[in-house]
Amino acid sequence: MLKKLPIGVSDFKKLITENCYFVDKSLLIKELIDDGSEVVLMPRPRRFGKTLNQSMLKYFFDINEEGNLYEDLAIWQDEEYRKYKGAYPVLFLTFKDTKADSYEDCLTKIKKAILDLIEDFKYIFESNEVSQRHKQELKSLYEGAGNDVEYESVLKLLMRCLYEHYGKKVILLIDEYDVPMQSGYSNGFYDKIIGFMRNFLSEGLKDNIHLQKGVMTGILRLSKEGIFSGLNIMYPIAWTLWVFKTLTIGH
Repeated sequence: MLKKLPIGVSDFKKLITENCYFVDKSLLIKELIDDGSEVVLMPRPRRFGKTLNQSMLKYFFDINEEGNLYEDLAIWQDEEYRKYKGAYPVLFLTFKDTKADSYEDCLTKIKKAILDLIEDFKYIFESNEVSQRHKQELKSLYEGAGNDVEYESVLKLLMRCLYEHYGKKVILLIDEYDVPMQSGYSNGFYDKIIGFMRNFLSEGLKDNIHLQKGVMTGILRLSKEGIFSGLNIMYPIAWTLWVFKTLTIGH
């Protein structure tokens, strides 16, 4: 069967299962596992495959993902790394749809993205392993009863609940983290949105004992933000070389 050109495809599972061409960048998984940094930021230009790579990480690590999409990829040839397949609960949060003309609208869209994320884990509301207080706090946010300050802490709360449920630390993937800031800069509410996002990301990523690894993608350079001043972040310059180093096409 002839392979398809994956034009516009950013979901890794769809790309593999529908027999599309794929430049094998799966050794990025190995690089992330081997690196000691808890938080990794990958700022790259648009259309550089950032979302596809986040999707590739999600399907590899996700404890709830059945099947194996990696048997023909480079990462699966090293048996040492097979043990990480399906080893962690994974949160995959994207801010791609949070563009807005006002702070209020932007915050509403951010909250919707958060609620969509919680929706995927509603089963922990019934978990006997998660404390009643934590379940009630998360359910209250899910039902829209929380204030802005409580939403700033929602990642930390959700990760705590997942840790209690699974007994394993959480991998947090945040795609297009900088879209709200871009909207704020273009529409005059930058100071407000940068304050929310700084607290939101810090709560989830800084000194979080339930975090196994955090990976973020965006297009803005660190020097422009100051948003990560409180975090120790790996800035993997070498990652720009993956597309040139792994030129084997296929899967």
